[in-house]
Amino acid sequence: MSSEHGLHVMLSYHWDNKELVSKIYKVLRSRNLPVWMDIHGGIGFNLFQSMADGVENAAVVCCFMTPKYQNSRNCEKELLYAERRRVSIIPCRLTRDWEPSTWLGLITAGLVWVDFREAIDMNIDLKIDRLIDQIRIVTGKKFNCFLQGLIEISKINALNNLYPMLPQTAEKSDHATLTDSTSIVSRQHRTVSNVNMKPTPPPVPPRPNKNLIRERLVDLELIDDKKENNLPLSSRKPDICEIPAQHQADTCSIPDILPLSPSKINNEKKRTGIAIDYSKFDRSPRIIGDDNDEISFCCPSGVAISKTGLIYIADQQNQCVKVIPLLRSDKPILSRPFNRPKVILDHELNLLKSIGNHGSKPGEFNVPWGVATDWSSNIYVCDQMNNRIQKFDTDGQFLLEWGYEGEHVGQFYYPHFISISGNRVAVSDQLNHRVQVFDCFGNYHYKLGEPGSEPGQLSCPFGVCIDGNGHIAVSDHDNNRIQFFDENGDVKCILDKEANPLFNFQGVHGLALTYDGGLLITDYKRSGKHRLFIFA
Repeated sequence: MSSEHGLHVMLSYHWDNKELVSKIYKVLRSRNLPVWMDIHGGIGFNLFQSMADGVENAAVVCCFMTPKYQNSRNCEKELLYAERRRVSIIPCRLTRDWEPSTWLGLITAGLVWVDFREAIDMNIDLKIDRLIDQIRIVTGKKFNCFLQGLIEISKINALNNLYPMLPQTAEKSDHATLTDSTSIVSRQHRTVSNVNMKPTPPPVPPRPNKNLIRERLVDLELIDDKKENNLPLSSRKPDICEIPAQHQADTCSIPDILPLSPSKINNEKKRTGIAIDYSKFDRSPRIIGDDNDEISFCCPSGVAISKTGLIYIADQQNQCVKVIPLLRSDKPILSRPFNRPKVILDHELNLLKSIGNHGSKPGEFNVPWGVATDWSSNIYVCDQMNNRIQKFDTDGQFLLEWGYEGEHVGQFYYPHFISISGNRVAVSDQLNHRVQVFDCFGNYHYKLGEPGSEPGQLSCPFGVCIDGNGHIAVSDHDNNRIQFFDENGDVKCILDKEANPLFNFQGVHGLALTYDGGLLITDYKRSGKHRLFIFA
């Protein structure tokens, strides 16, 4: 829901408080206020673009402050991005006997805050009324609902009692950064008497580039993956579950890092593995979806290939999975619509089973993304918003999990895609800008990459493939290239427009190895081309 200016009220919160904030969202909507909240339609098919839109189109951000909110580096980045965009901020306190400090104390210093401490059913409406009054004071004439008198406004004298100003000090801090607090306070409401003044919004700085958005915006704890049975097919287009490259794992294995049982060692067919054929990159790729009327995509992401040479593509914005033959790919032979496909299908896209529910317990998911299987048909899932990998057996029974939010080895910050070969499990750790390699029991082995654009560095890696020789291919998304690392972690090859003008990637996503060592690459930019590159 948007206003006549395309602006809205953005609700920023920690995941633990989503139920309370959801109640507030529903009341604000019932009062004809345009509201943005991630779990109520705020997140579209592109997570990062949706989060950027949420901040950039906000007339005001209501931040629901708790110690966990303050300690979350992701909540910090989102609110800092709003502050940098000079978006007005209304602090809402949820915790008694606690004061915001550090970065949160600086940003909210001197701002009128709304008390949601000890909110219960008997007083929640009154507290929301006070929040609406403050939104009116901050946003002025930006929303029609205020101009038309659809929301009752409390008297100014009453507001002065409800929202006491935090004391200001004229003393200078020893920290130079605190001098910026003047600009933070000056752009916002110093007193409630501003309600009678016509707001003069400051100039909005230019939109930052992708790297800055990622560094200052992403918040892992803001996304709610709705249960499919509560999400009608006619609702907004949701994020699609990525279909990674390597779920045909029974012929894609390597000698194991850890000792295996004799029965596994004797299965030579399952331990042969596929090796990347680098000679295929000396030839021009076949490109599908590039000025091709027979086959077109809208945000193709996950990609996989069957043993019979059929390519399966998750066409995100079209909400379908398309099947294309590897050879003679003039048009798709099958296209099946799905609403949030997070299920197990056969080769004809018939439903076999569905695994998991929404949540954070073992066997539950919060935005499942990359999926892969090992040679025993165990299923591995990148549980993105829970920052972990979950492993299930072939019947969908939970086996184990590993990882949690963080920057250290074995921790994740948006695990995105996953690839398995033998006993090696490669995971693209997206916002830590690296790839981590584990064994099938979640034991950490090594990592590749660090933030940057030089060879060997990564910026938001997406797709990942590990071959039978231990070589790893990575979709280096923000650097618009594919990087190949050998078994020692050294860069072996880079595909980008400098290597070949035909490799003019705009946003590389999914990867899949063909059975002769070739590579499939999905590539799209929201306002650009949407393509599949075939090196075979």
